[in-house]
Amino acid sequence: MAKLIEVSNPDGFSDMLRKMEGALGESAIRKAGAAAATVVLKEAQRRVPIGPGAHHQGSEQFPVGHGRDSLLVTFLPEKSVNGRQATYAVTWSASAYYLRFVEYGTSKMAAQPFFRPSIDATRLAQYYAVAQELDKAIAEAKIGER
Repeated sequence: MAKLIEVSNPDGFSDMLRKMEGALGESAIRKAGAAAATVVLKEAQRRVPIGPGAHHQGSEQFPVGHGRDSLLVTFLPEKSVNGRQATYAVTWSASAYYLRFVEYGTSKMAAQPFFRPSIDATRLAQYYAVAQELDKAIAEAKIGER
């Protein structure tokens, strides 16, 4: 049984694919990854324990909220694949090294996990942040419009 196929715009599909490739390139992937990481960062900042007063370690002084203010998002180029995968880490600055003891505990201090619960609590919001950024990139490229 023969079927009739009619193509009215032979270049339309290939043009759309080229637009998608451009729209969903390195820039869009990085923005999407950064958006997901920012969701985790905000939740971790909300959950991190804050002591009642400033503290010190040796001669180093840490103001109230130093741990919260030291959380950051960083791009990891060594774990990323150019044009396909952007890897970001939510971590703390070197001056807030003590947050690892807060998160995991020590032999003298119980753990007060804030970081892993932040990741788990925002899993769905991370997916939405990625989808929103990719949707925005597709809309800006006007894919599907004539």
